Amino acid sequence: MTQPHRYLLCSRKDGIGARLVNLLWTWRLARAGGLRTLCFWPPMDPYYGSTSGVGDLIDRLALATGPISDELRIIDGRPSDMLNPVVTRVDPDRPCDPAALAYSLGRIRGSKSPAVPVIDNGGPMLTAGEDPAAAAEQVRALFASLPLAPRIEKSVKAVAKDHNFSRLVAVHVRGGDIVEVLREACEGFTPEALEPDSDLDRYTDHFFRGYAPSPACVRLLRPYLQQDFGLLFFSDTPGAVDPFQKKFPYKLIKADDLAPVPLNEIQRALFEILMMSRCHAIIGAKSMFSTLASLIGGVPIQDARRQATPEEFLGAYKWASGFERLAPEIQAGVSQVMLRKLGQNGLQEQWNADGETVLRILAEA
Repeated sequence: MTQPHRYLLCSRKDGIGARLVNLLWTWRLARAGGLRTLCFWPPMDPYYGSTSGVGDLIDRLALATGPISDELRIIDGRPSDMLNPVVTRVDPDRPCDPAALAYSLGRIRGSKSPAVPVIDNGGPMLTAGEDPAAAAEQVRALFASLPLAPRIEKSVKAVAKDHNFSRLVAVHVRGGDIVEVLREACEGFTPEALEPDSDLDRYTDHFFRGYAPSPACVRLLRPYLQQDFGLLFFSDTPGAVDPFQKKFPYKLIKADDLAPVPLNEIQRALFEILMMSRCHAIIGAKSMFSTLASLIGGVPIQDARRQATPEEFLGAYKWASGFERLAPEIQAGVSQVMLRKLGQNGLQEQWNADGETVLRILAEA
């Protein structure tokens, strides 16, 4: 009787960066365990619409018939809830225990089921003692072996002829999804919003992890411009480019303007990630979008959040949350959640500011 194939499964429900980072690290882990990789790709609402699928990004025929066809499958859809017997998640912040990992992979290989549980990890999956740089290099090689959709390949090759990306610094200013959900959570405040893991709690944390105030980005950018680097600007927020355009009109290129052939929204997102991955450095907050670009290009990310002053960060938060339009009792509740998330993200400690000082700065911002 033929032995069934053993698969390590992965799936994420969020944006393209998180999905591909998860796929790449899972694929590497599967290889280490002598397994194949099966990636489920759920619909991309609300990011790129329900009709966007992995076929917009990957050449399905080349994947099915090429050299990696025997180790990787990607399927549009959600994994079954039944596929959950062995490993559910790998902690991205701690190395895996080698003995535990070997035991888990051994159980997978010996299982009667051809499939094993879904990994929804969003960071490096390393066994103890592994060299992170060597592991990242392996992941880069895996991405390079993926056959991208011809339209994306054509776009990247065309734009690379006209731009020397090694002399450009990518600036990535997020805002759209972060600002929208935070403002909605503040406007819909109820007493339950004070609880950990409420919408307000998650979206406030999302803001302080994923938003970098523009003045901090400008400070990190200036030394590069003094060395005659150019600026390649990425953002999902209308108007975010304005302060950079005013300060550096002759140094700035908008990533939005570079796609040489028509691309749909999800293809444009991967095209921009590929451009970002070729730049000399990336400035911004560590979103999964820029994390993927850094990973596949070996490009360093400079976290502009840590360069922002309390006044800059709290002023940005005040604008994003619509704080001034909230009733006083809601402002008090929103402030309570904000202080908790500032502490958890290490910003209060970095600023050496107690709660009273933070609230004063917020009021004056």
